[in-house]
Amino acid sequence: MATDPANNFHLIDLFDQAKAVQAVLRGQTEKQKVTWLAERGTLTLIPTRDERASQGYWFRSTLGLECAFYFSNGDIVFVVPGRSVAAAL
Repeated sequence: MATDPANNFHLIDLFDQAKAVQAVLRGQTEKQKVTWLAERGTLTLIPTRDERASQGYWFRSTLGLECAFYFSNGDIVFVVPGRSVAAAL
């Protein structure tokens, strides 16, 4: 029986694992991606003052590593203060 790579993925650092996360979640809806991430750490909505802006999220891994992200055309865009953006593949 084949195993689903999304179920066996060990998420430690969302920013450093951005490419692998994108590959594992490719083809899933934004809601499915958010649910998957919430199962692997703590997700907090980032308040926005502009209703036209994409919803932002703050992710904290079980090891305490943090990364913000938002969706652009269904892809995840990762942001870490002081580091460059890892755009979706």
